Amino acid sequence: MSRIVYTGAPGNPRWSTDQPMFTTTQYQAGALAVRQATTFAGTCASAVLGPDLIMPGQQGSNVPTATGAPWDRLLNGGPPVTFVQDGTYVWIRGHLVNGRWGGPGGSWNNLVPLTGVANSNHATVESYIDAYLAASHQYEHSGQRDAWYGVYYCVQASASPFSHPATTNNQNLYSYAPEFIRIRWRAVRIAKPVNVSPQVAAANIGNYPRLAVPAFPPGFVRPALPAAMNGRQALPAGNVAGGAVLGAPPATFPGAQANGFDGEIEIHQS
Repeated sequence: MSRIVYTGAPGNPRWSTDQPMFTTTQYQAGALAVRQATTFAGTCASAVLGPDLIMPGQQGSNVPTATGAPWDRLLNGGPPVTFVQDGTYVWIRGHLVNGRWGGPGGSWNNLVPLTGVANSNHATVESYIDAYLAASHQYEHSGQRDAWYGVYYCVQASASPFSHPATTNNQNLYSYAPEFIRIRWRAVRIAKPVNVSPQVAAANIGNYPRLAVPAFPPGFVRPALPAAMNGRQALPAGNVAGGAVLGAPPATFPGAQANGFDGEIEIHQS
C-alpha cells in the first residue's frame, strides 16, 4: 500500500490506498519588505508539508516569474543597476517556500533576491526536508498508520540588508536584499479521521489539528542531517547567526521538540 486512511469501524478496519491526501496546506506569506525607497521582496512565508508530496505527480514547479524594480527595471531614485545587471553576484529569485512544494513564483511575497551561494545552501536545507518527507512516506508505506507525519516549514527574511551599514542607502543595490533568511522546521502529527473518504480527508487536511512531535514512533527512520548543516547555525561557514527578522511564524507554529529533527538555520548571502 502506498497511501492509507482509516475508513472502517473500530475493530473492523478497512484501508483505502493510493490516494494523495496530505501534500501542502496552510501556505501563508507576509507583506512585502520595506527597504529603502520601496517595498520589495518577501518578509516571511510558511506551509505545512505532507508525505504525499513524494508521490508521483504531486510536486509542481512554480518557477519564479515576478518582475519589477529593482530586480529587472531601474528604480526611480534607486541604484544605477538592477539585480539582473549586477556584475559582482549572480542573483536568483529565491523562493521562501519552494515552488515544488506549492510556493508561488509569480509574487514577490514568496521571493527574495538570493546570491547563487545562498540559493544553493537553501537547497541543501530543502533536500533535508525532502528526505524527511520521503521517510514519512516510507513509514506510511510500511504499515497501517493512524496518523500522518508532516513538517511545518517557515522562512523569514532578515530585517538587516545585505549592504554594509555604512553604505546602506537608496543608491546601493544590496540595500534591497536581505542579509540572510532564517529557516525553521518542525515535525507535526495529524491524526487520521475515521470513516471519511480520501476525497474528504484531502479537502479538510488543513483543518485537522496539527500536534508537535515530542518523539517519533517506532519504525519511523529520521534522515541524517546533511554534513554541511551538522553543527551549523548559519551557512556558509564563517557567518554568525542572529539578528532581527521580518514577519512572524503563524500562531500555530509549534515550539521545537527534542525529537532529533526540529531545528533552524540561517542562510547568508555570502
